[in-house]
Amino acid sequence: MTDSDLVTRARAGAEDAWAELVHRHHGAVFRAAHAALVSRAEADDAAQEAWIAAWQALAAFRGQSSFRTWLLTIAWRKALDRRRSVVGWLRMLRVDDAADPEDRATIELVSTEADAESDVLDQAARARVKRLVKGLPRAHRDALLLMATQDLPYAEAAALLGVPVGTLKWRVSDARRMLRARLARP
Repeated sequence: MTDSDLVTRARAGAEDAWAELVHRHHGAVFRAAHAALVSRAEADDAAQEAWIAAWQALAAFRGQSSFRTWLLTIAWRKALDRRRSVVGWLRMLRVDDAADPEDRATIELVSTEADAESDVLDQAARARVKRLVKGLPRAHRDALLLMATQDLPYAEAAALLGVPVGTLKWRVSDARRMLRARLARP
C-alpha cells in the first residue's frame, strides 16, 4: 500500500493506516530532528511534536509533495523551533553532553594502556569535530547535518530547507571545505 493510500485511509479515521505511516517514517523523522538538534533527547521530543502536528494537519495535506517530504518538513521546523528556544541554544552550545548518556562517548577501561590512550584520543577527536561543526554558519551546518544523517535525495532535502538544489549542494560542499581547513589547523 502506498503512502497516498495510507493517507487517504488515515484521513477517513483508519488508525491502522496512521500507525503504518508512523512505522514507515519514524526513523526518518527522528534523523531529521537529530540533524537539527544533535541531542537524542531533544530530537525525540521534536519528533513526537512533529507526529502530533502532522496528525492534526493531515486534512490539510494537499499532496503537492510526497507525504514523506511534507512530514520531514514538519519535523525539521519543529526541531528548529526547539533549537531557537533559549534552553535549546544553551544545550546546543554545550560541547559536553554529559546530561545525555546516550550522546556521551563512554570510555571503557581496557587492559592495555595503548588501547585506553587511543580511546581518549578518539573521544577528543569526536569532541573537536562536534565543536567545529557547531561553529559552522547555521545554513551550512544544517545542510551538512541533514545530508549526513538522512537518506534523502538532494531534491527532497532542498525542499525541506526551502532552498534550490544547487544552493544545498554548494552549502554541503562549502561546509566540508571549511571543516577540512579547520581540522588541518592544530
